[in-house]
Amino acid sequence: MKCKTLLLPVFILFTLALQAQKNSWYIGGNTGFANTSYKTETNGANSNAGKISSWSLSPEIGTFLTNNLAVGLGVTFNGTKSDPQNNLFNTTKQTMTGVTAYTRYFFGKEAFKPFAGFNVSVLSGKGKTTSVSTNFETTTNSFGANLNAGFSYAVSKRVNVLGSMGFLGYRRTSSTQTGTDLKQITNEFGIDANSLGDRFNIGFYFTL
Repeated sequence: MKCKTLLLPVFILFTLALQAQKNSWYIGGNTGFANTSYKTETNGANSNAGKISSWSLSPEIGTFLTNNLAVGLGVTFNGTKSDPQNNLFNTTKQTMTGVTAYTRYFFGKEAFKPFAGFNVSVLSGKGKTTSVSTNFETTTNSFGANLNAGFSYAVSKRVNVLGSMGFLGYRRTSSTQTGTDLKQITNEFGIDANSLGDRFNIGFYFTL
């Protein structure tokens, strides 16, 4: 099988103070897009091919309760689509919306500040699966929480670069097929659990 993936993540955050300090506010968010194409060959002939695409948009707002402690709330919109070229395989679409609450504690007073954080998210959405022989919809609900760590680096008085990585998390996902009693529940827990998006994010804080 041959795969090709295109990733276009963008992370931009704005703060409303010259420096991160008590009672300062910031707004911003992140957006991303990924596209994967695949092809399976059997004796030189294509037996299956298609593409999988996904997108996300997460605006957020936050404030510093102290010079080191920040809390924030984000709204998440994302979607995925699997589109095989072979009609024998299912085409699936899914969109999700939800909220994420987080807190981060920054250490130190220098330009480079490591931090530890905690996130909680709730997502809900619907999906649709179609093929030659089937056509049905699903409702999905997801709850996730994780501990994460990262850093903030002050490029200048107005610009900060922030990187974060989730390293211990839990996620519970429940999917129900519309009009039936068919329900699927998955629980994930462990180190490097991908419970709240990408395992590693890079963001930019711009001070107005």
